[in-house]
Amino acid sequence: MARLERCYLALCCLCSLWGAARTASASPESSASADESRRALGRLEIALVGDAEQDPLLFERIRSLFPPQTAVVLHEVDHIDRQAVLLPQRPDTLYLWIRVTGRTKARVYLALSEDAGNVRYLFRELELETGLDEVGGETLAEVAHSSARALWLRERQTPRHALIAALDRDVEPPRAARPAVVSAPIAPAAAAEAQERLAPETSQAPIRLGLGLGATVHASGVEGWLYEPGGFLAFEYRARLSLRAAARYLVPTEFQPWPARVRLSGASGELRAGWLLRDARRMRVRIEAGLGVFWGHAQASVAADDPSAHAASPQDFDRAYAVAAAAFEWPLGPAWIAGGVDLRVPFRATSYEVAGQSGGSVSPSVSPGGSLELGIGFDPGGR
Repeated sequence: MARLERCYLALCCLCSLWGAARTASASPESSASADESRRALGRLEIALVGDAEQDPLLFERIRSLFPPQTAVVLHEVDHIDRQAVLLPQRPDTLYLWIRVTGRTKARVYLALSEDAGNVRYLFRELELETGLDEVGGETLAEVAHSSARALWLRERQTPRHALIAALDRDVEPPRAARPAVVSAPIAPAAAAEAQERLAPETSQAPIRLGLGLGATVHASGVEGWLYEPGGFLAFEYRARLSLRAAARYLVPTEFQPWPARVRLSGASGELRAGWLLRDARRMRVRIEAGLGVFWGHAQASVAADDPSAHAASPQDFDRAYAVAAAAFEWPLGPAWIAGGVDLRVPFRATSYEVAGQSGGSVSPSVSPGGSLELGIGFDPGGR
């Protein structure tokens, strides 16, 4: 019995010695592994691009997954810089880019430069079935965390040529104004209204010129209907203010203040300032006011059966007037068609004289009318 006890005690001593030796031999390796893990978790720089930058919680979700000794910072960029991905600047920093498009397609790029000058990369691509909601955000944060750990600890990496191919496929969308982050889709009417508010600032040049042809017709009392075709030059500032100059030719017309017959010809010029309802890409209203001058030439003749009267000499005159107008414009690409109404108010009347009946016919005090024009606009600086 004593012999058995001594054998048991010897066996226990051998087991204890073997366990201590194993622990001693394993301790340096475990310590080195722990040191490597602590050393690997150094500094992480994150860039969020596309829809990812519009999720205010995504960066906080990613940072919460790393231990306190890891410095996690946010780097604000508006696109993924190919050169920055392939050649990271700091050797003690792991760089991570996340870009989400369509709120469902996520692409994750990681790059880490080592002390020897070598660069290791990792690329991940995934689908977010529910978009950037709470579930999608947590999923993307977990992928970013696991990818960073895998690249840090050399557990996984992507060849350089594969990363370059991924960058070549990654086409950046055009930048737009950043909308507020919402949990539900924006109503179509609200989206259209927001686009309309932004359109003049984002796609319209501050200055726009226009050239065109037009014609007006006015009721002018005893003078009858005055038809005036002509051309115009328009200047617009920020799709709200306008200035236009027009020159027109009066189609010769005749009227009969008894006992005479008068043939009237001439021309007119106008300068108007106006206000525009909206930019030139949609139907809009134009309201204008200005001044004009009508230069006329009247040639009178007398009926042959009235020997008591005879025609006076040809009469030249000028008649200044104020004008107020309103028009609708319909866009046709860079061109437009417009129709409007206007009112001329002469500062003085014109008296047509026939010998023996001086002042028998006088032009009216107001002259209402309408206009039709065709114009084309362009930006003087080009785009």
